[in-house]
Amino acid sequence: MNRVCAQIALRLMPLALCAGLSAPAFAAPADSVAAADPATVAAALKAAGHDAVITHDDSGDPLIKAKIGGWDSQIVFYDCNEITHAACQSLQFTSSFMPEKPFTSADAAAFVRDNRFGAVTVGPDRSVNVTWDVITGRGIDPSVFALVVKSYRLALDTIGGEVFSPANRPRLASAAR
Repeated sequence: MNRVCAQIALRLMPLALCAGLSAPAFAAPADSVAAADPATVAAALKAAGHDAVITHDDSGDPLIKAKIGGWDSQIVFYDCNEITHAACQSLQFTSSFMPEKPFTSADAAAFVRDNRFGAVTVGPDRSVNVTWDVITGRGIDPSVFALVVKSYRLALDTIGGEVFSPANRPRLASAAR
């Protein structure tokens, strides 16, 4: 009986070694930005000159509080493991503000027609909510992520220019950044 067990163990050892050495399915390549690794998202935001602090939402999923081009924003993580709150697959940039000037549902629809990755809604209290969804999966190239952030910032700048007087706008980002 011991000889049979030893033979089985020898046959299974290579499989065990391969399983032990393989990377987790959600690991991002070292040079990418991935929702599965919130630190890479925060680092990419900081590299682009924005403030970013990693925290957690009420359910325990990662959350980044950021200041993007002068706009208070959050990066919400989605498709995370329900138990560990890790291995997230997507994220959403979100900003909300109360405009000085009218901004209607028709204005929001017109904006969305010109900005295909974003969504804009107007709340019952007239608040303007801007969201931008990004699926990162195992990771995206940092230069692609930088374009996402720049596009989101420009969207906020555009709407902000429509709904705030110049004196009350946040410090707007330079288009060069």
